[in-house]
Amino acid sequence: MHAYATNKKRKTIIIILLFIGMTLSYIDKASINVAIIPIQKELKLNSLESGFVLSIFFFSYAFMHLLGGWLTDKYGSRKVLVLSILAFSLFTTFTSFAWSFASLLLFRFLFGIGEGSVFPASIRSISDNFPENERGRASSFFLSAQTFGGAIGSVTIGVLVVSLGWRSMFVSIGIIGVLVAWAFWVYLKSPADAQINNEKQNQKKVSYKKVFKTNNFWKLFFTKFFSNIVNWGMISWMPSYLVNKGLDLLSVSALMSIPYLASFLMFNVNGWILDKYMSGREKYLAVAGSISSGVFLYMMFNATSVTLGIVYMTFNAISIAFIGTSLYTMVIKYSPQELTGSVTGLVSFGGQIAGGVSPVVIGFVLTLFKGSYNAASWFLITAALAGAIAAITIKNKVKETKEDVLIEHSF
Repeated sequence: MHAYATNKKRKTIIIILLFIGMTLSYIDKASINVAIIPIQKELKLNSLESGFVLSIFFFSYAFMHLLGGWLTDKYGSRKVLVLSILAFSLFTTFTSFAWSFASLLLFRFLFGIGEGSVFPASIRSISDNFPENERGRASSFFLSAQTFGGAIGSVTIGVLVVSLGWRSMFVSIGIIGVLVAWAFWVYLKSPADAQINNEKQNQKKVSYKKVFKTNNFWKLFFTKFFSNIVNWGMISWMPSYLVNKGLDLLSVSALMSIPYLASFLMFNVNGWILDKYMSGREKYLAVAGSISSGVFLYMMFNATSVTLGIVYMTFNAISIAFIGTSLYTMVIKYSPQELTGSVTGLVSFGGQIAGGVSPVVIGFVLTLFKGSYNAASWFLITAALAGAIAAITIKNKVKETKEDVLIEHSF
């Protein structure tokens, strides 16, 4: 029988640490979306070059989701988390030294390598320490750190950039990251770790190829891909879009926190719903989220005022929250536990590739259409509807007790 964290205090420490780590990861990841505005002026970048700067991180980040998931399954989540947080904090600091378009691309690429293992290692830690009937709430709370990080990050980064400059901003959050890595090393270890590690040695090894042979794997993969086209397209270009509407940087930073806060609340509500009422039917939340995202995107880009635009952007963010919680709850609940890190890494790989594609495509479209966002809006709406099609094909199944069925037919 698996050695889950046996007391509430221990599980609370674990999930809070994972939440803090993901919050910092997201602040670091999203900081470039605000900083790109003064960077673009200082380094004289055009829209296409700015799109590459926003996108380059995702390609190295996506690759490290694959490798990081495998490393987590092999060496354990604690070691991988500590090394990853230290690495991305270091490369965040390096970003402050960028002097040209090429150097900025290099530092952002290295930053992606550093950060890419945090997500699969965190998901594996939840799988290791929480029983199945608590994983929906645990994973949703963990995932809500992305929106919490976005909410406080959009304001904090905006204030730091305006008051200290973009270079000092990157140095400041890099120093915080080193302190967080230390906390992971000290507090994530528990007496249960030795028992968990012993059990891992006795678990039957499942072929990595089994992941690719599972029908639902590819459906989850493409649902995540299309939802991240929307998510990172919005996150990367909305600050510039709102500045283009005549708002100043601090106002944009404050307004961007509203959708994040709404998503934070919805992530945690979703976790409760998934555990209590949607077991075996998780895909329907992903379908609903994808369709409503497309609707609210259309309404946002056709809003008659900035206020209405923010309202629709908030509802779009809530819709995306439905998708993320549903997909990763299915992965944590129903994938073979000895491959949870690898499965998470592979599904997230699809999402991060989308994160790399979306900003540069939008940058290209903006350049092609002389700054008009009309074509970019239809690109995002089409992606949202494609995500709904992918999600509806997912087969709802509960975990079987027979090991051969679990490996072949879970998700």
